[in-house]
Amino acid sequence: MTFFEFINQVIFIIKNLGLSFWVSVIIISPLFMWFEEIVQTIITKFLYIIFVRFPNKYQLIQKLLGFSDADKYAELQRIHEMYENDNTIAEKLKISEDFLDETRGAMFVYNELSDIILGKVLKEGDKKGLEIPFAENKNFDDYYFNYDIIYKQDFNIKELKEINASKILKNSKQGNELFSINKRFSNELLRKKVYREKPLVKLPEKFIDAFKTKMMEVEGHFLENVEMYLFQKKLSFKWKIFKVIIFIPFMFFLSNLLGSLFEFFGINEMIDYLEF
Repeated sequence: MTFFEFINQVIFIIKNLGLSFWVSVIIISPLFMWFEEIVQTIITKFLYIIFVRFPNKYQLIQKLLGFSDADKYAELQRIHEMYENDNTIAEKLKISEDFLDETRGAMFVYNELSDIILGKVLKEGDKKGLEIPFAENKNFDDYYFNYDIIYKQDFNIKELKEINASKILKNSKQGNELFSINKRFSNELLRKKVYREKPLVKLPEKFIDAFKTKMMEVEGHFLENVEMYLFQKKLSFKWKIFKVIIFIPFMFFLSNLLGSLFEFFGINEMIDYLEF
């Protein structure tokens, strides 16, 4: 069968669909949108109650869902809590995406600030590493976020899984009295080794250490948001599959029901008579 023959068959099938089919589509579309919103809200509320309101069950179930650390998940949930009212799965996905985008924006800012505070980047490393042009000069570091990742406007599930699977949880304390953190996520995929020129202004070491710690913090926030966004994205994907499975049988059931009613009341014959 050629492509054009296939198209002609599809057109023939569409033309010969009965009136009851199209009426059922018209009826079910707004009805199903209403049903979808109600069910999505119920599912979202159910997940919120189970995974947030019951701390005694929370950690075990949270790990089954793919979240790595209870403290970090609880911290992220506190930030999300103000958005919990009357949200559907689709809205929750958009909220998680917005949080991830805000964190990416912060990473752009820190990269630009690092040019001033740590020194302007002269050379970036690649996947093989970084060849330092002057071995005796030690002005290189990995306090620089990978633009290949933070430039992305949208992550698919495979990309999110790759980032999420390669992260590690660090429990060591970082920073000083200006700013410090005790626990954070880290991932080498997010950072690049760079070679810098010496900064124009030499800032106090305490300030530089605090700045580097803030970069570690935003890296951790990005990875926390990746976990949440991955969870919401997988949930949204499963809901779309479920929706199709429910929608199609319901539509054909309604189509057959309407077909029987039209036949009983003689509506099809009346339409044929009017067309004639």
